Amino acid sequence: MICAFLRNQQPKLRVILVALLGAGFSINAVAQEQSQTLILVGSELATCTSAKLNNCEKETVVEGKSRNLYRVNNSQIKNITQHWPNNNIEAKAAVLKTLKAMQSKSSNSASKTDLLWQWRDINNQQLQSLTQQEYNFVFDMLEVPLLNKNGERSKEQVNTDFNNESATNNILQFVSGSLKVNNANPTMLAITASSRDPYESADLAQNLLAQSNISTQWLALTPALAKAITSNSCDELPALRNALMNVYNREAIYPDRTKAEYALCKSGIDALVSLIKNSTGVMFNSGNAALTHKVLFDQNNNPYPWTQALQTRPVIVGEGAGAAIQSKITGMLTNTTSLEALRKSETNANAGGLGSFNFGVIDTQFSEQNRTFRLAAALNNSEASNTKTQMQHGFGIDENTALVVIKSPEVSLMTVIGKSGVVHLTEQGKPQKEGNNYRYSYWPASSVIDITNNTFTLSERTISQALPEIKIPPLPVQRFGSILTNSKLRSLTQAMCLSQEQSTVAQQDEFIISLTATSDTQYHRVNAKEFGCALSNLELAIKSI
Repeated sequence: MICAFLRNQQPKLRVILVALLGAGFSINAVAQEQSQTLILVGSELATCTSAKLNNCEKETVVEGKSRNLYRVNNSQIKNITQHWPNNNIEAKAAVLKTLKAMQSKSSNSASKTDLLWQWRDINNQQLQSLTQQEYNFVFDMLEVPLLNKNGERSKEQVNTDFNNESATNNILQFVSGSLKVNNANPTMLAITASSRDPYESADLAQNLLAQSNISTQWLALTPALAKAITSNSCDELPALRNALMNVYNREAIYPDRTKAEYALCKSGIDALVSLIKNSTGVMFNSGNAALTHKVLFDQNNNPYPWTQALQTRPVIVGEGAGAAIQSKITGMLTNTTSLEALRKSETNANAGGLGSFNFGVIDTQFSEQNRTFRLAAALNNSEASNTKTQMQHGFGIDENTALVVIKSPEVSLMTVIGKSGVVHLTEQGKPQKEGNNYRYSYWPASSVIDITNNTFTLSERTISQALPEIKIPPLPVQRFGSILTNSKLRSLTQAMCLSQEQSTVAQQDEFIISLTATSDTQYHRVNAKEFGCALSNLELAIKSI
């Protein structure tokens, strides 16, 4: 039934969820028992917008803001001179000299890319020497407001009818259906805290579900707002944006958004909590999970007064970092590649997530960014021994793919929708000096996964509806190189699944990776897509040469 839903892209979620949850109780009963649906997307959804025409069908035109513009003139230079963000006088003088040289060449508005090329031509070494704070400050101060013909702020516009990625529409339809199952007139709150500039990201987030007739409001829950509303310092929001978020001059570029932030702050904590509790769903955007952590927990890692309200919404949607933050454990996955994780025993300190997903740790852009062994490192991270029950299972979600978790007091299950699939990784035994062993499963789109006593198995329903095996040649007897590049591990395991291969060996630099089918391994062709073969419990072993 999920396959039909994906194929036809029809909003039949009520029927689907009843079938998924099994006979015996209705959706209305589930809603009354405070069930919850999590839709965790492995990346930012590839959406057709005025600023991202590469996600649109050919020759599509979407009117609206297409890019940010910047200008170097006397006014901008004066502002930079007066508000330089630190005590680095040498950097300040060098920047002002470069900007004046750029101004002498042209005072017209330009894109950031054009401005960077101009800067590189004048003094590339000086550009490279800027700190991240200085870089963000300069370009934020050079940015100019974009107005439409009515003198109003030009906004990024969305048109999902012209999406060139059908998986995006599948997922959006599922989100819309889930919201409407819970409420005939649902409301969604969009949180963009994963972005360095959450005000810039607000237009897309607020308009993403507009064509599904879902009332969506941008929730101005930023790190600055969290600090200001809990310390009764709303008038200090501009300075807090500078200090806590490394963003500048936003009140000049997005005045409507900063005004909404101020109004939310002045309404107080109780009003914020009430607003969240009265919403049907909440959506977290893609970006940096560490930034979103700042609006969920204070500097002492204690949850804010509104965190539980967010955690308990009937529908929670997360894209990329917004999906990863749903796990209780997130910090060890930041800024680490699989190869780096294999080469060092320690990982980043653990940072807490929202905890709406309590089955394990989540990673995103998974197969495309070759992240299998960074997730594996998170599972055997000794720093997380105090939360080991949450660390036994890892879930890696591919791009434009969603892991859907449907929870109720009586039963919970998972399903996969969208483009590719989800990896399930578990540690097999204690880490050994000579190497580590894992169980690797891959659930393609339209898979349904049963959850029993914290074990995850491909449902009999999915297995019974699997496609017939296809005749393909066996894999060549060789060692497959550079396995942690270009999604090769996913391709190799899919080839094993389709050819019913029992074992193969791969290599990445000094590491040998063995893939072996055991008595517990199963292969099933769930769908006819490129990555449509489901693997269950393939043994994945890794050791150094």
